[in-house]
Order: sequence, then structure tokens, then C-alpha cells
Amino acid sequence: MNAIRIFFLLLALISFGGCAEVNKEMASWVGHDQNELIARWGPPQQVLDDGNGGKILVFTQTRSFTSPGTATTTVNGSIYGSGYNATANTTYSPPTTTSYNAARMFWVNSSGIVYRWAWRGL
Repeated sequence: MNAIRIFFLLLALISFGGCAEVNKEMASWVGHDQNELIARWGPPQQVLDDGNGGKILVFTQTRSFTSPGTATTTVNGSIYGSGYNATANTTYSPPTTTSYNAARMFWVNSSGIVYRWAWRGL
């Protein structure tokens, strides 16, 4: 198995475990006052109306990961009589960094109590 396949397999395994951890963290805030949440997480990047007299606190963060670079070498050879001629070409692909936005959203009722949550992006 090559390095890229191993990398993506490990990323998938970490992601599945990460989902359970994020769900646990998010669910732990249900029933808490919004001021406790803000004291711990800092001010939200957005505050939206929930349509029921409360609000939705949206915390966002830009995240990134870098996939490793790769080098592929191909060798071509030929035999001429009693001699041998060989050439090698190496193609290099540099590491690639990908960024995405992760969001954590908490619905807060009119009394300031968290009653629902959702998230997008680990």
C-alpha cells in the first residue's frame, strides 16, 4: 500500500473517531447558559435569529491539512549489442494544503439556555 493510500485511510479512521468526540462535546452544552458557552469558546462569529424568540450562536474556524508530496521515478533501458543504455525520469508533486471552514452552532432559547446543536466539518 503506498503512502497516499495509508494517509487517507488514517484520515478516515481519525475522522470517524472525531465525529463521536465532537458529538459528545456539543451535546455536553445542552442545558447550559449561553454565557458559560461564550466564556469558554469566546464570542461567536455570527448570531442568528432562531425564529422562536431565541438565537443561534455560530462559531467558525478555518482549518487546513497538508497531504504529502510524492516523487515517481520511471526507468527505461535498452540493450545494444554488449552495452546497456538506461534513462531515469523523476516527477515530483509537491505537498498540497487544503483549507475548509468548520462550524459549531448552538440554538439558545429566550432564557439564554442551549437547547440544540449542530456542526459541520471536523
